[in-house]
Amino acid sequence: MNSQRQLIRHAVRDVLNATPSLAGRVKASRTYPLTAQNCPVVLVYTERDAATKSNDFTQLRELQLKIIVIVQADVDADDALDDLCNAIEAQIEAQMNSGSSSVAQLASLVDSAHYVDTVFTYQGADGRAELTQAVMQFKFSYYHEPAQGFDDLGQLNVRFDMASPRNDPPAPHTPDGQLDARAAIILPFGPLKERNPV
Repeated sequence: MNSQRQLIRHAVRDVLNATPSLAGRVKASRTYPLTAQNCPVVLVYTERDAATKSNDFTQLRELQLKIIVIVQADVDADDALDDLCNAIEAQIEAQMNSGSSSVAQLASLVDSAHYVDTVFTYQGADGRAELTQAVMQFKFSYYHEPAQGFDDLGQLNVRFDMASPRNDPPAPHTPDGQLDARAAIILPFGPLKERNPV
């Protein structure tokens, strides 16, 4: 079973691959073989997944996602990075605002998405770099509930506590704290997994 963190990362990848200028160039991985010839390339990966308790059962998580945009370092590299970063930010905003994309339901996986910052770097000396990149960071908030396991339900144990029958009408009209009856109900079809085969 995929974690929600993985589902979010893959949903972002699918959303960005739907952008015409990035189609087929977005990878949900921090490790991908790069050459100047296969650029531009976008790498999507998780930086942190911090949690705070929302209640005794649920955690509010803040997933920090990095989106690395890598282009060939030529005279138009800065403009190319700006154009691609703008397209990425617009695509994520559109997905969160509409949530109706047939590509990926990012909006159904997270409660909010916030742009944090972009840092521009390059490899090599000024004027002689082969690749240049923009490191975008987004924060996605979502609620996490631990996996639950229940035994198969084969029997119900029921207890009845009625209002006192001595008064007419009974007063008060609430259970009186005395156990009036109990029953054990055996489910006729056995455990749930036998009744609802997968």
